[in-house]
Amino acid sequence: MPRKKRALLMTVGTGTGDKRCSLAHGLMCSIDSKDPDFICFFVSKDSKPTVDALKKVFNNKFDEDFDECYDYEFVENEAVDKFTEYFNEFKSKISELEDDYRILIDYTSGTKTMTMAAAFASMIFRKELFFVSGKREKGIVVKGTEECVPQNLYQVYDELMINKIKDLFNNNRFEAGKVLVDEIIDTNEDKEVFSKLFDAYYYFDSVNHEKALEVFDIKEFQKAWPDLTKQFQLNIKALNIMNTFNQNSSNGPAEHNLKKYYMLASILNNARRREDENKFDDAVARLYRSLELIAQIRLSKEYGIDSSNIDIDVLRQNNVDEDYLSEINISDEIKFGLTADYELLAKLNDELGDFYLENKNQIRNILKFRNNSILAHGFDSCSKKEYDEFSGIVLKAANLLHNDMEKFIEETKFPILL
Repeated sequence: MPRKKRALLMTVGTGTGDKRCSLAHGLMCSIDSKDPDFICFFVSKDSKPTVDALKKVFNNKFDEDFDECYDYEFVENEAVDKFTEYFNEFKSKISELEDDYRILIDYTSGTKTMTMAAAFASMIFRKELFFVSGKREKGIVVKGTEECVPQNLYQVYDELMINKIKDLFNNNRFEAGKVLVDEIIDTNEDKEVFSKLFDAYYYFDSVNHEKALEVFDIKEFQKAWPDLTKQFQLNIKALNIMNTFNQNSSNGPAEHNLKKYYMLASILNNARRREDENKFDDAVARLYRSLELIAQIRLSKEYGIDSSNIDIDVLRQNNVDEDYLSEINISDEIKFGLTADYELLAKLNDELGDFYLENKNQIRNILKFRNNSILAHGFDSCSKKEYDEFSGIVLKAANLLHNDMEKFIEETKFPILL
């Protein structure tokens, strides 16, 4: 495979006498060592003579003309103390060259601003960075002792990336975080465990509990974040319960109902995450489903009633009065919606039915939030105030459904990376 062409980007400092001679020899060492096909000198008006000194060093050493041996250009900027300007110069030049060249950056000399801009550019755009060092006398590198010293700032870059990745995870930006994980450079172990983490919680958040459990590597997660061991253990316990009934149909009603409680808790947490992201229409849609699910679970568990396929005989077995039954439109398949479910619970003298009757006006009002939402039947957008009111009602109903609902909610919460 042929060697890719090299472009050497060099900051150039000023100096007179011995200092300028030392800088010129340092530049020469860099060029001789890296053997570039193209050189870009980042200079100011005052530092440009250092390149002239470099040419003389080269011509004397090799008895050749520097201008004939090398393809080069100057990026001249007098804003030697303006970081943004110099950084943008490096950014522009890297963008221009990186498709055709392997880029190396020498930040041996130049103002502090110039060299800092070069270092940051190497870190952010992941380009090789080095400087020329050697034995020093009175602060000047002695001729003949020069050597190129590589600098690895990738670890710093990875640390910055990891902090950003943690923020994305904590803000439920699982897909965006997964993209950034691929940008981690040196820490392959971190890359692998972060990738697994984002996959697991992406599926968890998407209510794909089977896939979430499949990729949930609790041993690796606990090893990477030991302070979150308890929450990881709670999460995998919840995932196992939510997957149990699907995987083994021999499980009985108790296991099935437990799964439903955890599913409800997971949806409630999902709603809260959408609220955290200010996606109030999404959050209210999930609260609506939660309120609906609460009634469905109670009807199924306590009365054997499937609200998606009402059996009149089952209603009679539960002593539902005939006047109420006469109001039901008899058909081959009778389906109840949210309001009808709670009205039926009221006819059954269930505490959730009583809760509905006591809060009927408020519940009807908050249901309008969902029905008028752009994600349901209307064109309005839900607000945080509407979410908070809806959430308050749903959580009260959830706690009436099961005394341990707060525990189920806690076990399906996502961890926070610190």
